[in-house]
Amino acid sequence: MTWIKRIGILLTWLVVLIGGALALISSQSVREKRPLKGYEIRIQNPDNQAFLIEEDLADILQQAGAPWDSVSRKEINIPMLEENLRKHPLVLGAEVFSTWEGVVRIEIVQKEAKARVINDLEMMYVDKEGHLFPLSAHASAAVPVISGVSDSTQRVKALRLLEQAAQHPAFPGGWTAVARNEKGNYSAYPAWHPHRLDWGWPNEFEDKAHKAHALYAQLLQKKSLDSLEWLDVRFAGQVVYGFND
Repeated sequence: MTWIKRIGILLTWLVVLIGGALALISSQSVREKRPLKGYEIRIQNPDNQAFLIEEDLADILQQAGAPWDSVSRKEINIPMLEENLRKHPLVLGAEVFSTWEGVVRIEIVQKEAKARVINDLEMMYVDKEGHLFPLSAHASAAVPVISGVSDSTQRVKALRLLEQAAQHPAFPGGWTAVARNEKGNYSAYPAWHPHRLDWGWPNEFEDKAHKAHALYAQLLQKKSLDSLEWLDVRFAGQVVYGFND
């Protein structure tokens, strides 16, 4: 009697599972054939960086058949649409799906600028990975400027310097710009006071920042900080500096 009862229970579960699978397949088929009711697009812009707007993606959407009114979902090549959206130079990520109500949802994540890179006459933004992307026609970001860098490795090193400066008490507001020369030495321009900071190689940040911080305090006490024009922290155990004439 026990084994017969067990077989009955197993058969019952089997019927339930098969029925559920068939219902899911059926509902998916209905969803694929149901006429769509247009689309909605949402763009996630970083704070104060609304570089990308819906009109910038209009050509890509139209080529995919937008606005998809009264067509079935299976007529949209969603993987290809996502791929084409991701190819836009301001797009970091894209996801496309349709709701049960028949609306095509498009989720876009915009790239975030960490700095502005200037090389010769070219100007572009750079993200946290050191990848470049173009400026926007709709907005401009208040980010530091990097110059003299020629590849992603150099850009990442410059970004790291900017990140460290923004977190150090010696530099309230961080640095507004950092420049690399042909020898690989860096110069920086603190936001809180108009002077040049000759940093040298992008290493020993804490030691160099401590030396700069100590000098700022000393000059502030002597009431001569306003005249500071440049400061060199490249040398071990000392700082060199100069004043405006």
